[in-house]
Amino acid sequence: MPGIKGVANLFLLAVLAILACLAALPNRAVAERPISLPTTCAQLPAKLLGGNIKYANAQIVPANTAPGPQFNNFTGTPPSSVKVPVAYCLVVLSYSSTPANDPTPQNITVYVGLPLNSLDGGTTGSTIDAPFNFATVEGNWNGRTEGQGGGGCTGNTNVNSAGAVANGFVGSGTDGGHGNPTNDPNNTCQQGVLSLGHLNKQYIDDWVYSGPQQEILWSKRVARLYYGKAPLYNYWNGCSTGGHQGFALAQTLAGELDGILANAPAMYWTRFQTAQMWGQIAMFDIAGGVIAGGKLAAVQNAAIAACDKNDRVQDGIIDDPRTCTFNAKANICGQAGAPAAPNCLTPAEANAVNVMWDGPRNDSGKRIWFPIDRGTDFNFWDGNVPFGLAPVQFGWDLANPAYYNAGSFPGNYPGFWGNVALNSATQPAGAVTTYAAVAQAGSNSVADRTDTFDDLDAFKASGGKMITVLGTNDGLIMPRGVINYYRVMARRYAERGDHDRFADADDLEGFRHDPSGRFRGIQKFYRLFRAPGVSHCGLGILNHGSLGPWPQGGADFNAVINWVEHGVAPSQVIGSGNTAAPAFISGSPTTLTRPLCPYPQTAVYNGSGNVNDAANWHCDGDMEKNTPVGAPLSGPPGLPVACYDVLVKYKHEVNGPLDFEGSGVDPASCHVPGP
Repeated sequence: MPGIKGVANLFLLAVLAILACLAALPNRAVAERPISLPTTCAQLPAKLLGGNIKYANAQIVPANTAPGPQFNNFTGTPPSSVKVPVAYCLVVLSYSSTPANDPTPQNITVYVGLPLNSLDGGTTGSTIDAPFNFATVEGNWNGRTEGQGGGGCTGNTNVNSAGAVANGFVGSGTDGGHGNPTNDPNNTCQQGVLSLGHLNKQYIDDWVYSGPQQEILWSKRVARLYYGKAPLYNYWNGCSTGGHQGFALAQTLAGELDGILANAPAMYWTRFQTAQMWGQIAMFDIAGGVIAGGKLAAVQNAAIAACDKNDRVQDGIIDDPRTCTFNAKANICGQAGAPAAPNCLTPAEANAVNVMWDGPRNDSGKRIWFPIDRGTDFNFWDGNVPFGLAPVQFGWDLANPAYYNAGSFPGNYPGFWGNVALNSATQPAGAVTTYAAVAQAGSNSVADRTDTFDDLDAFKASGGKMITVLGTNDGLIMPRGVINYYRVMARRYAERGDHDRFADADDLEGFRHDPSGRFRGIQKFYRLFRAPGVSHCGLGILNHGSLGPWPQGGADFNAVINWVEHGVAPSQVIGSGNTAAPAFISGSPTTLTRPLCPYPQTAVYNGSGNVNDAANWHCDGDMEKNTPVGAPLSGPPGLPVACYDVLVKYKHEVNGPLDFEGSGVDPASCHVPGP
């Protein structure tokens, strides 16, 4: 998307030398002296209105009180009514850079929550945020900003969604440019197509890029005005779409943020949302309809039981689902060990489940995208109704709103997506195209706008630090996609020199002798942590009734702060869970703690002691060397897990070659000759 990503990156790369010079002291030095005197909350709108700011409102919101209404001329999404335990100044801005007569006018709402300054009753020099005991630098402000991300196609209207304002940060959010909430009241993404053949590019661009960009830029400007000081440090904190936005900001707004927490990032939006329809089509084409939820839960739990000890520890968790090769045919009715009716599978249903676990492929058997992993809940997108955003994504891929008709089983099942066959070998009545063709159309029409897969050159040069925590059983974003990106970026930033035991980053022989060495470069500024046995953004595995280790109480965000402000790169992040509950409930017994490790390491049991106690585990190993246990559904056995995840070339999904370079994989390690 050259209009936003290309121009921003070109500008950032042109000033890398300046960023390098400023990296040591820009905000820190300036923040030590006032830029101007503080101003009251009530005075802010007059200082903000004008130019691209079409609306500005500010109010002091008392502790434990919902914000008051906006003025009658406000046309954006109202701020959240969630109550914050401290008093704060709430600023609401409407931003537009398009002319008034634009057919798809920009209308981005930005929300900024500011701890009270000294003029409005804040106490400078007080202590706040127990993990760090920050001394406030002006009023109740700890000198830092925390942009907060949204979810799905919506933004985030809650300035304290991650506890920012309560902990002394300037918290911010944006509606992503959705404008009047009546345009998309149910977070459906349906505004992405204007009419047949016409994408709403303004809507998509604002949601992915312009919305969070303006959120960050304006939250920093408002903070400078209100406190009379520039922020000491600036952070981003988001999960899912918020993680997606974190990558967009790292790639287009480097230098504006010191640290980014981008958890479970929906970063390959078009490709994984399209892939969320794979299971629904597989069930329809192979099994003739939706497979009952009880059957899917039974085969899911059978896979967990079968693969639990792949890491030599029985704890109800598949540490690396990529190693699990459990075959759904073991659950066919009448098989030894299969569940009793009604939860056993028919042969057709077992075949459909295996195809779902294998993931999207084209007619040549090449992988298009990644599957739902064994042990992951099917609930999210393989129920009686497809996951809501998935058929809409088909509509985006083909610029055809007819696909928004999802249908539901059995009445009007399938919806309009029923004309898409799994592949050329399965041709249900009415099919006019194939999944691979839809995926290729999406890659060529919209993915460059939605998928934040660009490099991190400018972010790295700016001195920024980033952390991602990823549940290994995330049923929404396909975790292997994030690992794919990390592997590609690791290859890009692999260090050269004898200390890495290979002379050149492209020396494949060196990689074979020290494959984990190539992750050292990227780990200097970006670390990926896997959370085994965890679903999307810290949810438990619902059908298993458990939650694996996930950072609680902001431990992951605190790790970002510690890295940025004290130079302590996290060698682990402690995760907590509950082996008998689908979600961690604050104050409930923590029955599981475990270190989360920077990829490609994983947590390794010491060999003695309670397996649910983090003290008995350490980070070690190289997951890139893992091999599937048993016979994989596709490909020869015994290869490293990454070899099974090499994708067909992007934008050539129907009949393209395998793209080892684009998957960050050495073809020789997969017994494939190099180019």
